[in-house]
Amino acid sequence: MKSLAFWTLCTTYVLIVFGGYVASSNSGMGCGPDWPLCNGMLIPMLKGATLIEYAHRLIGALLVLLTGVLCLRLWRSSRSGTDRFISAAAAVLLALQIMLGALVVWFDLPPIIVTIHFFIAFLFLGCLLWIWRNVHRSPQMHQPVGQTTIEAEAKRHIHVLLFLLAAALLLGTYVKHQHYGLACGWLICGEQAWPSSEAQMWQTAHRTAAATTVLYTIWTAFVAHRRRWGRPLERRLLLAATVGLLQAVIGIVTVATEIHLSWAVIHLAVGTWLALLLVELKIYLHRPGVTRLSARGRMRKYTQTPAR
Repeated sequence: MKSLAFWTLCTTYVLIVFGGYVASSNSGMGCGPDWPLCNGMLIPMLKGATLIEYAHRLIGALLVLLTGVLCLRLWRSSRSGTDRFISAAAAVLLALQIMLGALVVWFDLPPIIVTIHFFIAFLFLGCLLWIWRNVHRSPQMHQPVGQTTIEAEAKRHIHVLLFLLAAALLLGTYVKHQHYGLACGWLICGEQAWPSSEAQMWQTAHRTAAATTVLYTIWTAFVAHRRRWGRPLERRLLLAATVGLLQAVIGIVTVATEIHLSWAVIHLAVGTWLALLLVELKIYLHRPGVTRLSARGRMRKYTQTPAR
């Protein structure tokens, strides 16, 4: 089942990034206002924007199949209430995604619905990541032993990072679909540092959220190293900080190239990778009793022998 969860996760990542390609190439209405048909046909003439949009729908259909099998197997094989809740949540989120996808097509890509559609995709991605990381864990074998001050501090930092990242992603999606991406240059807005129009304000808000996310990730990595949270967390945060800096550079290049298609897709791909890293950090910190942060800032393992 772990292998199935991994491939479902990979398919979701590909679907999100390919969805960015669909939007950046202006192919979102390649099947016209029809859904689930495409230009009134089950299999249309596959060329241009129609081919791109139809390929996106085929990947989505594959994801529905993989998710259905995964959630059904998890529900049947696990007695854990958490496992069943996550599998049900993934199924509900995917169903909601399908309905929102239809609304996006029927109403000609309204930015608000597209933004919600994109955000729910990340919630769904988080559910799949949780399943992949916890699918074979036995809660009876590992019991929580209480939360240290340092562990609580680490969780607070991760929660702030996830909030900042969510804000940056939502604002970025809205800016993209409102076509505000070039409202400002790569450094300033027009000839001034402050925004003077609605488009520039939205673009500045996205940049502020993105820059704050990157800087806070770097700061959290520094705190983790200084307070010795343990190598597993330190390495994860260092990787997240590196990816965040890379994302910032790609964002600058994307604007400097006037949102060239390739750079726009890379920008989304790296941003999605950063989201995966930060969500995995949260999942890692909430593993019950597998690895905990001690009061001295060292990582220890607590394993409780099951009662016979």
